[in-house]
Amino acid sequence: MKKIVRIQLIRAAAVATVGLAPALAVAHGKLENSVPAADSAVAVSPGALRLTFNENLESAFSTIKVTDSSGTPVTQEKAKIDASNPHVLTLAVPKLASGAYTVQWAVMTADAHKTKGTYAFKVK
Repeated sequence: MKKIVRIQLIRAAAVATVGLAPALAVAHGKLENSVPAADSAVAVSPGALRLTFNENLESAFSTIKVTDSSGTPVTQEKAKIDASNPHVLTLAVPKLASGAYTVQWAVMTADAHKTKGTYAFKVK
Protein backbone atom coordinates (compact mmCIF):
# COMPACT_ATOMS: atom_id res chain seq x y z
CA MET A 1 0.00 0.00 0.00
CA LYS A 2 2.79 2.43 0.93
CA LYS A 3 4.54 1.60 -2.34
CA ILE A 4 1.43 2.49 -4.36
CA VAL A 5 1.04 5.82 -2.57
CA ARG A 6 4.72 6.58 -3.12
CA ILE A 7 4.43 5.81 -6.85
CA GLN A 8 1.34 8.03 -7.11
CA LEU A 9 3.19 10.90 -5.39
CA ILE A 10 6.14 10.53 -7.77
CA ARG A 11 3.79 10.56 -10.76
CA ALA A 12 1.98 13.64 -9.44
CA ALA A 13 5.29 15.45 -8.94
CA ALA A 14 6.39 14.54 -12.47
CA VAL A 15 3.11 15.78 -13.96
CA ALA A 16 3.37 19.04 -11.99
CA THR A 17 6.96 19.57 -13.17
CA VAL A 18 6.04 19.00 -16.81
CA GLY A 19 3.03 21.29 -16.42
CA LEU A 20 5.20 24.12 -15.12
CA ALA A 21 7.87 23.79 -17.82
CA PRO A 22 6.08 26.02 -20.38
CA ALA A 23 5.61 28.78 -17.79
CA LEU A 24 9.28 28.63 -16.84
CA ALA A 25 10.35 28.65 -20.48
CA VAL A 26 8.67 32.01 -21.13
CA ALA A 27 9.92 33.62 -17.94
CA HIS A 28 12.53 35.68 -19.82
CA GLY A 29 12.05 39.02 -21.52
CA LYS A 30 11.42 38.45 -25.22
CA LEU A 31 11.37 41.22 -27.79
CA GLU A 32 7.94 41.01 -29.43
CA ASN A 33 7.95 44.14 -31.60
CA SER A 34 10.25 46.99 -32.55
CA VAL A 35 9.77 50.33 -34.29
CA PRO A 36 11.56 50.63 -36.62
CA ALA A 37 11.22 46.92 -37.27
CA ALA A 38 14.22 44.62 -37.45
CA ASP A 39 15.77 44.48 -40.93
CA SER A 40 13.46 47.23 -42.20
CA ALA A 41 14.26 50.22 -44.35
CA VAL A 42 12.47 53.40 -43.31
CA ALA A 43 12.01 56.42 -45.56
CA VAL A 44 12.27 58.96 -42.74
CA SER A 45 14.48 58.99 -39.67
CA PRO A 46 12.48 57.87 -36.63
CA GLY A 47 12.22 60.32 -33.74
CA ALA A 48 12.43 57.45 -31.29
CA LEU A 49 12.87 53.70 -31.08
CA ARG A 50 10.10 51.71 -29.42
CA LEU A 51 10.78 48.14 -28.30
CA THR A 52 7.95 46.04 -26.90
CA PHE A 53 8.65 43.01 -24.71
CA ASN A 54 6.49 40.22 -23.33
CA GLU A 55 7.00 41.22 -19.68
CA ASN A 56 7.28 44.27 -17.44
CA LEU A 57 10.75 45.81 -17.49
CA GLU A 58 13.01 47.17 -14.75
CA SER A 59 14.15 50.66 -15.78
CA ALA A 60 17.47 50.66 -13.92
CA PHE A 61 18.67 47.61 -15.88
CA SER A 62 17.11 48.13 -19.32
CA THR A 63 19.08 49.87 -22.07
CA ILE A 64 19.12 50.56 -25.79
CA LYS A 65 22.25 51.57 -27.70
CA VAL A 66 22.11 52.66 -31.36
CA THR A 67 25.24 52.79 -33.51
CA ASP A 68 25.87 53.78 -37.11
CA SER A 69 27.63 51.57 -39.66
CA SER A 70 31.05 52.54 -38.28
CA GLY A 71 30.05 51.58 -34.72
CA THR A 72 29.73 55.15 -33.48
CA PRO A 73 26.89 55.72 -30.98
CA VAL A 74 24.24 58.08 -32.39
CA THR A 75 22.73 59.20 -29.09
CA GLN A 76 23.71 59.84 -25.50
CA GLU A 77 20.12 59.59 -24.28
CA LYS A 78 19.02 56.87 -21.88
CA ALA A 79 16.20 54.50 -22.71
CA LYS A 80 12.99 54.97 -20.75
CA ILE A 81 10.13 52.67 -19.89
CA ASP A 82 6.80 53.90 -21.24
CA ALA A 83 4.77 55.16 -18.27
CA SER A 84 1.54 53.78 -19.74
CA ASN A 85 2.98 50.35 -20.64
CA PRO A 86 5.85 48.81 -18.60
CA HIS A 87 6.48 46.31 -21.44
CA VAL A 88 7.72 49.12 -23.70
CA LEU A 89 11.22 50.62 -23.75
CA THR A 90 11.79 53.80 -25.79
CA LEU A 91 14.82 55.79 -26.83
CA ALA A 92 14.74 59.27 -28.38
CA VAL A 93 17.13 59.57 -31.31
CA PRO A 94 18.35 62.60 -33.27
CA LYS A 95 17.65 62.91 -36.98
CA LEU A 96 19.54 60.00 -38.53
CA ALA A 97 21.30 60.31 -41.88
CA SER A 98 20.75 57.74 -44.60
CA GLY A 99 22.53 54.52 -43.75
CA ALA A 100 22.52 51.36 -41.68
CA TYR A 101 22.06 51.33 -37.91
CA THR A 102 22.43 48.65 -35.25
CA VAL A 103 20.25 48.48 -32.17
CA GLN A 104 21.62 46.69 -29.11
CA TRP A 105 19.20 46.16 -26.27
CA ALA A 106 19.51 44.63 -22.83
CA VAL A 107 16.62 44.30 -20.42
CA MET A 108 15.83 42.93 -17.02
CA THR A 109 12.27 41.89 -16.37
CA ALA A 110 10.40 42.38 -13.13
CA ASP A 111 11.25 38.80 -12.11
CA ALA A 112 15.01 39.61 -12.43
CA HIS A 113 15.69 37.69 -15.66
CA LYS A 114 18.14 39.41 -18.01
CA THR A 115 18.13 39.11 -21.79
CA LYS A 116 19.79 40.98 -24.61
CA GLY A 117 19.73 41.15 -28.37
CA THR A 118 20.68 43.04 -31.49
CA TYR A 119 18.94 43.98 -34.71
CA ALA A 120 19.53 46.34 -37.62
CA PHE A 121 17.51 48.79 -39.69
CA LYS A 122 18.25 51.27 -42.47
CA VAL A 123 17.26 54.85 -43.14
CA LYS A 124 16.81 55.44 -46.89
